Amino acid sequence: MTFVKENQKERFRFIDQWAEYVRTHSDKEWSTQQNVIINSCLRTASMTKEQYLSMKDTEREMKAGKKVKKI
Repeated sequence: MTFVKENQKERFRFIDQWAEYVRTHSDKEWSTQQNVIINSCLRTASMTKEQYLSMKDTEREMKAGKKVKKI
C-alpha cells in the first residue's frame, strides 16, 4: 500500500475513533480536551523553530526523568 493510501486510511480510522469518543463521552469532557489541544497549537504558533525544539527537548528530558534546568 502506498504512503498516501496508508495515511488516508489512518486518518479515516482516527475520524471513526473520535466520532465514537464524542458519542460516548460528555460534551464537557471532550471539549475540555479539545481546549487543551487548541491552546497548545496557539501557544506554539508564535514560537520560533528554536524555541519549539527547545521545548520538545525539555519535554523529552522530563519524561526520561532527567533534571531540567529552568530558563
